[in-house]
Amino acid sequence: MWQMAQISQSDKATRYQSFGRPRKLDLSDQTWRPGDLVRPMTIPSAFIGNTVYLGDFGMVIAAGESVDFKPQAPAMYCAPERYHDRNPSFASDMWSYMCIFAALYLGFNPFYGPGGNRMMTLWANTLGPLPSSWKGCYRYSDSEGDDAWYDQARRPHPEMCLESKLARRKPPPDQEERSLVLSIFQKAFRYEPAQRISASELLEDVSFNTLMAKYGCQE
Repeated sequence: MWQMAQISQSDKATRYQSFGRPRKLDLSDQTWRPGDLVRPMTIPSAFIGNTVYLGDFGMVIAAGESVDFKPQAPAMYCAPERYHDRNPSFASDMWSYMCIFAALYLGFNPFYGPGGNRMMTLWANTLGPLPSSWKGCYRYSDSEGDDAWYDQARRPHPEMCLESKLARRKPPPDQEERSLVLSIFQKAFRYEPAQRISASELLEDVSFNTLMAKYGCQE
């Protein structure tokens, strides 16, 4: 987080002049109490300082530390092993990172759901069956467990697989770019944490670097 110039002493009119008026969306019909969704404001460069702060939002833990509640919120960024009674790991972070990367690239979240059985079905439909060794470890079901999630004969749903999600991107990527992105996704979206690409491996990955260079994200 960047340091920001002190504005608490300025009046409302001055703040509106500097940053514009807040843009709000009424959420009263979607929540149990009145509320607004406020669009993040754009900070003018003149108000940004030179000091950078690292914030953990109270979620950072030491590597290997056990947690009582394994799943992560929002569910759309949670690695599947965390729903199967496994503690978070660097590999879990890589899954979450790739979910964010995919959402920025695709324009929509690759796994979107409220959690629970919905996420399990989404993963199975997108990537194929979950590991059979995980069967019986899922503790956050909102109904009886679905054995079909672990059926090794199951195949990704044609309209929900990674290829179909890539095809829905606007504008659609050409075949070369589609192959690059699919290669990256397939290395990151692996159920077993030990088989998932690491951060250092991703930085050296040919497909990832080629894609980054294409969008001018590398020097």
